[in-house]
Amino acid sequence: MLASTASEVPAGDDWTFEPKYDGMRVLAYATRDNVRLLTRNSIDRAPQFPEVVHALTTLARRRHRSFVLDGEIIVRRVPRGTSAFQALQARWHVSDLAAVARHANASPVDLVVFDVLVDGEQRLTALPWHVRRKRLEALLRGPLLGGVRLGDSAVGDGRTMLRRASRSGWEGIIAKRIEAPYRPGIRSRDWLKLKIVSEQEFVVGGWTEPRRSREHVGALLLGYWKDGDLEYAGHTGTGFSRDTLRDLVRRLTRIERRTSPFASPPRTNQRAHWAQPSTVVVVRFTEWTSDGKLRHPVFMGVRDDKNAAQVGREPMSMQKRVPRVSATAPKEKGTRRSAPGVRGQGKSIVAQIEQLERSGGRGSIASGPQTRLEVSNLDKIYFPKARLTKGHVMRYCAAVAPVILPLIDDRPLVLKRYPDGIGRRAGAFFQQSAPANTPEGVLVKRVQTADGPEPRIVAGNLTTLLYCVQMGAIEVNPWASRIGSLNDADYAVLDLDPGERAPFSLVVQVAQWIHEVLGELGLAGSVKTSGGRGMHIYLPLPPRTSFKNARMAADIIAHHVAARHPAETTLVRALRQRPPNAVYIDVGQNDRGKSVAAPFSLRAREPGLVSTPLEWAELTPTLDPTTLTIDRVLPEAKRRATVWRRGLRRPIELERLTQARRSSTRAKATARSSSAR
Repeated sequence: MLASTASEVPAGDDWTFEPKYDGMRVLAYATRDNVRLLTRNSIDRAPQFPEVVHALTTLARRRHRSFVLDGEIIVRRVPRGTSAFQALQARWHVSDLAAVARHANASPVDLVVFDVLVDGEQRLTALPWHVRRKRLEALLRGPLLGGVRLGDSAVGDGRTMLRRASRSGWEGIIAKRIEAPYRPGIRSRDWLKLKIVSEQEFVVGGWTEPRRSREHVGALLLGYWKDGDLEYAGHTGTGFSRDTLRDLVRRLTRIERRTSPFASPPRTNQRAHWAQPSTVVVVRFTEWTSDGKLRHPVFMGVRDDKNAAQVGREPMSMQKRVPRVSATAPKEKGTRRSAPGVRGQGKSIVAQIEQLERSGGRGSIASGPQTRLEVSNLDKIYFPKARLTKGHVMRYCAAVAPVILPLIDDRPLVLKRYPDGIGRRAGAFFQQSAPANTPEGVLVKRVQTADGPEPRIVAGNLTTLLYCVQMGAIEVNPWASRIGSLNDADYAVLDLDPGERAPFSLVVQVAQWIHEVLGELGLAGSVKTSGGRGMHIYLPLPPRTSFKNARMAADIIAHHVAARHPAETTLVRALRQRPPNAVYIDVGQNDRGKSVAAPFSLRAREPGLVSTPLEWAELTPTLDPTTLTIDRVLPEAKRRATVWRRGLRRPIELERLTQARRSSTRAKATARSSSAR
């Protein structure tokens, strides 16, 4: 069943809304012994996606029946230097088993399921969507293997889903009438696609010669079908990697022809080659010009699962019709100290940033009661794959400020700046000292260092947080101590750092073992993802605890766990000497001036991952840190902040820890003595 394009969000409780996934649409035919993943042009892609096949086969065996599902294959973890769509596309034609395994490891996928057509012996297509949805939820209930998951759906809540789409950089949303049956092969008004970005398929009618250092292809000549003619839509020469250019020239030279396929052949600056109009590509662009050409088109990928004869011009996206919506976080009660200038202000700041983004990306915002902060380059891409801009990062920080500021208040910040974003050529660097001329409202304090007193940026208000973003700082890295007691640690940190061959599920297991040890000792603590492949566990300390004792506390816990699980954990600091399949329990961040990412800090990792506080019960083998992005974490920020503070309320008893260490030392000595006898 296919969706029609729309430009307005339908209202009322008779509609449900889902993300518009940017992947490969398939019908999954699953039995206990076989799985087929059929694309829209009936090609079986099961050999290319063994993780999906395994997950569906296992599900069919657990349910003791076969089924047919409708869904989208999307990349779960994108390799560095490519986009999600390109990573998926790279797997479409791979047939060698070793290559398939390498791709599955480098860019694993999930089948995001949003409909069920056959369940056992019963065909469900004639039933309303809401009935099929209940059957689908029942089919997918309980823990699922990686490779398949249930898609999101929100009945009667189109604006909320639209806000998520806008924040997350999704292609758009899909609206579905909840009483509608499933009509195979029909493009129905019961399903509507509402695009946030301007992106659609085009037919390649030719290409131009490259120039300067470009190889293979200069630009693609794009078109769409109208009344039987191929209309020229413009050309794109951006968005290509070297591998993509090689693939395109290989494809197009096979179908090269002498004459132009366009109704009106375009004039080109470089020599043109014409091609049979059979190759479909995805292009993202800003708008259509008055003479019917694409403005700022960017190549996104080739679509082998689409029929070129069906590619027409789609109505303009909602980008110009629907205002950008705010990413606001809920207000929070009971924090240690109110964050100055933040409560009730975050929404206003987000709106100001949005306005500046629409009007050129620079200007000033009222970041405090009597403070204005100059910002610029808000349209600069910071996360190339997720297409997140500096403006996105600044809006996120403004929205999450009510929960993050109380956690980092009065703490000196270590800034890691990414002036050009996190792409391959990014020149990231650390900055400790504050710039000479910081704007009014930015908190700067002199901090005693080994080189004498130095000016340092100190967290405490929204202006300071936004100023860090303006300087290109994506991550917020606070000290473990506060101004006025910089020699006293408020918490100790255990940093779980997996080896290159250690899966994230092992990191989760080590965190569970640490939790068990804490429980045995009657201690508490809080856990969060690092925003990458690791995790951070915080141990609250009594007042006036020295950093020496903070490190001792972390060291005792680390040695307890390492002694019990020597094969899975290591305390070896030297990277080359660590086992690649073990998790390093790092206690080295417990010195004065050391820092790790704050809870709710954005990290410089695609697609905009957040260092996210967790409940201990969330530590399961299926926990996937790559899903903890801005759009997922922001609506949960208030609840997760409460969970985080709860784990830090009861300081650990250092005397109990030292007793445990003495007992452990005596036990080891006794064991060695017995062994010697």
